[in-house]
Amino acid sequence: MFTFDIVTMAAKISNGIAIFKPLYWLFGKAMEGLLMLFGGQYFLALVVFTIFTRLVLFPLNLRQQKTMAKTTRLQPKIQKIQKKYSNKDPRDRQKMNEEMQALYQREGHNPMNMGCGPMAFQMVFLMGIIGIIYYPIQYIIGITDFDTYSSQIAEAIGYKSGAYFQIEILQNFDKYREILATSFPKMFTPDKLEAIADYKSHMYIGSLDMTQIPHWKDGIIVIIPILCLITSLASSVVSSLIQKKTNPAAAQQQQQMILMMLMMPFFSFYISFKVSAAVGFYWIISNVVAVLQQLVMAKFYPPRKNMAHEMIENTIERRSREESIKKQKG
Repeated sequence: MFTFDIVTMAAKISNGIAIFKPLYWLFGKAMEGLLMLFGGQYFLALVVFTIFTRLVLFPLNLRQQKTMAKTTRLQPKIQKIQKKYSNKDPRDRQKMNEEMQALYQREGHNPMNMGCGPMAFQMVFLMGIIGIIYYPIQYIIGITDFDTYSSQIAEAIGYKSGAYFQIEILQNFDKYREILATSFPKMFTPDKLEAIADYKSHMYIGSLDMTQIPHWKDGIIVIIPILCLITSLASSVVSSLIQKKTNPAAAQQQQQMILMMLMMPFFSFYISFKVSAAVGFYWIISNVVAVLQQLVMAKFYPPRKNMAHEMIENTIERRSREESIKKQKG
């Protein structure tokens, strides 16, 4: 539910969540630079930005895969310890845990390093993306005083709700342009108004207004949530197949894996009807890049290769420790 919470909070606050505002600013500057580079082509800039963020995450994903390979290599020893205490008194569970910890310490392995890093960074990047999609007037166009005068702006244009405030201005900019220019001339200068109009003009893919929130009644715009679901399922399937190769024991948990594999894509499908289509577009591109990244990792860093490297590194490390102990005793 974490993704839902942050998306909901971001949507309900007109100028964003205070703790994430430095991130909005940073991502906004990055998108501003890309828009200048690509002549204002918003979605081309977003694709490049998404690829870049995935490349940043690549070392974390690779580290995760190597950690999984190490866990797989240790499975026989782990199962041996578990079997040793399987029919013993429940109080012996502490002894089992102690043996497991001793095993991990000897092998230099921390199973807790396996999955949280990449997901946490993806959540951070998601918040940054939400910031530049929902608050572009402030963080991309550069009207920095928007936050300070947001209540006065809302009153001037007759906007009652705080949700999607800056998106509302983009969607109906022709309607609000004269009011903003007259009521806030120092903020909405002719240059800034022209920048907003140009930005708005690039928020279309064909006839699709990507500032809109998808709805079944709105026709072709529902293609965005549908593609979100398809690409998310593809990413989950590829990830599941790679995990099975990395950890053969996962085949015993196939039912649970299938449930998780289906749950997250359908959850993102649901959320894509709660946010603007531009967010869904980001998820589609992110999923496509994730699939390609996973295929590249499977090709050049296959599970068996990772396990072989892990065994070699473990042997070298163990011999080094043994030599160190011999020198200390000598």
